[in-house]
Amino acid sequence: MEDRLAYLNPSDPAPEKRLSSDSRPLRNVAVMTYTLPIGRGKKLDTHNRVADFLIGGWLLSNVYTLQSGPVLTWGDYIYYGGPLNLQNNQPNGTAFNIAQFNTVSTQQLADNIQTFDLQYNNLRRNHTSEIDTSMDKKFQFAERKYIQIRFEAFNLQNRVTFGAPNTTPTSAAFGEISSQANTPRRLETAIRLVW
Repeated sequence: MEDRLAYLNPSDPAPEKRLSSDSRPLRNVAVMTYTLPIGRGKKLDTHNRVADFLIGGWLLSNVYTLQSGPVLTWGDYIYYGGPLNLQNNQPNGTAFNIAQFNTVSTQQLADNIQTFDLQYNNLRRNHTSEIDTSMDKKFQFAERKYIQIRFEAFNLQNRVTFGAPNTTPTSAAFGEISSQANTPRRLETAIRLVW
């Protein structure tokens, strides 16, 4: 996905055609819903009203998301050329070859026409790979009255999606990843009364 929303140089006649910051060439979402086969009239009938009430009729739902990370944004830098060897899941050390850039603060570009693109399709932040899951059940106690209990886990496998590396050559942290782009595993419980 591309856009034309900003000028590369103030003197350019038109905005630059570039990759959109929202570009995600890969986004796969798989959803699975399963009702446990336990309870009255089910495959595993316990013939026990209390057991059926407690363990029967639970609904299990899972959502798996696999998505490309956003493109990294660069600036008006002195780039010597050569491969960057980006490792976007490298939290220790540098995520790419910083020796390909001039990092001396007094030798940076100013008042020039920029030609270095701001974004490249093959230079992206770490991808997303997460499983979210939930279990819920209705406890019916009258014809139109019930209590619904729900347990949810977000990022069930507690996988870290690393943030973007620092792309400012004059920074002491140039090339380092110092953030997490997602949240750690979260567990939630909810009770809903329908009266």
